[in-house]
Amino acid sequence: MNSLVSVSPPPQPEIPETLLGGRYQLIEQLGAGGFGQTFIAQDVHLPGHPHCVLKRLQPQITDPEGLQTAKRLFDAEAQALYQLGSHDQIPRLLAHFEHEQEFYLAQELVVGQTLSKELIAGQPWTEAQVVVLLQDLLGILRFVHQQGVIHRDIKPANLMRRHSDQRLVLIDFGAVKQVSTQLTSTRSGATQTIAIGTPGYMPNEQLAGTPRFSSDVYAVGMVGIHALTGLSPKLLPDDSDTGETLWRQEAPQVSDGLAAVLDTMIRYDFRARYAQAAEALAAIEQWAIAAGMPSPTSTSPIQASTLRWKADALSVSDKPAPARSQPSQMGTESVLNPHQAVGSPIPLTLLNTVWQSTLTQLKRLEPRKQLLLPLAGLALLGGLMSFSKLLPPYEAMGQSPSVSKLSRAAVALSPSPGPTAQAATLLTQANQLRERKQFAQALNVYEKAIALNAKSPDAHWGRCYSLNTLEKFTAAIAACDAALKLNPNYAEALWSKGYALDRQEQDQEALILYERATTLKPNLAEAWNNKGTALLQLNRPAEALVAFDQATRRKPNLVDAWNSRGVALWNLRRFDEAIASVDQALQIQPNYQPALGLSKQMRQRAGRP
Repeated sequence: MNSLVSVSPPPQPEIPETLLGGRYQLIEQLGAGGFGQTFIAQDVHLPGHPHCVLKRLQPQITDPEGLQTAKRLFDAEAQALYQLGSHDQIPRLLAHFEHEQEFYLAQELVVGQTLSKELIAGQPWTEAQVVVLLQDLLGILRFVHQQGVIHRDIKPANLMRRHSDQRLVLIDFGAVKQVSTQLTSTRSGATQTIAIGTPGYMPNEQLAGTPRFSSDVYAVGMVGIHALTGLSPKLLPDDSDTGETLWRQEAPQVSDGLAAVLDTMIRYDFRARYAQAAEALAAIEQWAIAAGMPSPTSTSPIQASTLRWKADALSVSDKPAPARSQPSQMGTESVLNPHQAVGSPIPLTLLNTVWQSTLTQLKRLEPRKQLLLPLAGLALLGGLMSFSKLLPPYEAMGQSPSVSKLSRAAVALSPSPGPTAQAATLLTQANQLRERKQFAQALNVYEKAIALNAKSPDAHWGRCYSLNTLEKFTAAIAACDAALKLNPNYAEALWSKGYALDRQEQDQEALILYERATTLKPNLAEAWNNKGTALLQLNRPAEALVAFDQATRRKPNLVDAWNSRGVALWNLRRFDEAIASVDQALQIQPNYQPALGLSKQMRQRAGRP
């Protein structure tokens, strides 16, 4: 049962004119199976009668006790689906109801095509494409598993490529099918568990009726192998002794590291697999970093549903605006997401007109005054949710102990003004210039220090930092790479490189580095904040909220994190909490303009005084 219209529907049966649930008018049937039927319907109670997907579950139960049990099971599963719908890449459950002893789910209609259309027999994907696919899918599944839900039926036909932004959407949760099987079994009091899944993507324990989180991991691994080999898993042989799937001979181009991760995902024994999606995702990301290939984003761009504008070195937001903790020079990326809108969408021509007007005003301001511009322009439009990056100075986090202590110690221990001592002196001078926001001068001194001592990770990091503030992001990445080559566990360098990637719209790669930085240095609140904004950029507000909570716990006065936390809560439709979080930012800094504008806008939309 699909949530997507991608092919012409079969001849339609006669559809009743009765409004289901008092509001849903069936339009046409999308599909039918052993668990029920799927229709396109319109909600006649909403303006414009928007379309949705209506799924009908048809348990063959007539006795009152069985129906009561069925309703309890149905309500429990529906509550789980409501919770899952807070993720942007899972269709929202709009309603659930009972009608004439049948059960209905109304879900968001996703427009796009299934991944099955992209997996063409005999046309294997590249490693880079598969890494993007796995990271995107495992990212969704990590959220699903965190909610305590097993999907049970991951396969290409249940992965939709949404036309609006080319992101994957995970549909058709097996939990719904589980409802149908449970409802049917209550009729006779049977306790037999019916296996749900698809051959080739379903491991043996799921076939036996006992799925686990690792069963979903197995299915994702098989989707990746399908893409790498160009062959359906059903066509791949098994080892007669171990039961393991033999696939590597069909994909000789695959590196040993990636193959090892996939082998672990699809182990015959569930105990030998990654236990949950989070573990598999961490393994994929660790391999990508080691291979020098953080996941490419070219196959999963943020497109039509997310509009980006860039302008010089400025930052303004008219929407809930998470702030990335990075250099003091500001970078504008306002992201408008009509799918998260409260109200009517605004014509793109009007958006561009107002944006250009706002931009003209901004360009007249000095860099420091640009931050104080009230949230104007786009805020006048209303009815849209988005965020932009407001980037406070690095120095807000204080000077890195590794920079100040090591450089001064080097000066103290040098018996003579040799190259090492001179380099340490220059490093101290460069750090002081950076703290005074004289970034161009600091960059010049960092380069002189590196010329004398190329093995100073702190000098390379300072150079990366300064290049970021000057918006020379490619050079900044190279400088941070030099620091990381000397010290792979340099959390600040990982964080700064992440920011440079972030500014180049490589959100997934930036997120990987932010996660490494926070793992290595858990108290680096600014890295937690940037991780949160990267997750918001990737439309993962629930996970972003966790990151912002970590940031505010470690630095309670980090005003940007409180403000950004409000964005995440608003996107999760927790409006009162969102307003409270923004108010907390204003308690810390009463004249913080992004929070002032955001608080006003939120209260207007929520009807608060």
